[in-house]
Amino acid sequence: MMSKEHGRKGGNLIIRNWRSVSPTIVHDFGIDYKLLLGQAFYDPKESHCCMEGMLYVAYAMLQEGKAYEPHAHGDHEEIYYIIAGNGEITIDGETQKIRDGDAIYIPAGSVHSIVNNGTDFLIFLAFSSQL
Repeated sequence: MMSKEHGRKGGNLIIRNWRSVSPTIVHDFGIDYKLLLGQAFYDPKESHCCMEGMLYVAYAMLQEGKAYEPHAHGDHEEIYYIIAGNGEITIDGETQKIRDGDAIYIPAGSVHSIVNNGTDFLIFLAFSSQL
């Protein structure tokens, strides 16, 4: 039986838990755990590269009262799935309230930002795919 962390090295099963991934700080106040990377990032030493058109799947945590600055990605689109918390998202000047259970599509090239105006971390998954 293959270990959960071996992925492509020993077979097709790829499972990664955010607790086993080193986090990075994004947009000054967010904590990102890149769980899976797309084939564009393939490295034979890494077990977590999969899905041809995908760039990444990240488990993200945004601190209370903080926001990602408005930014755009010209080379990929994203989907945020809110796991816990609430806040607001702005995409191309349109702002909507968001909360756990919401899935948000962000088209490539759209200027977007997310704000945590709740009382705890805003926790979400970020899925990104290449154009």
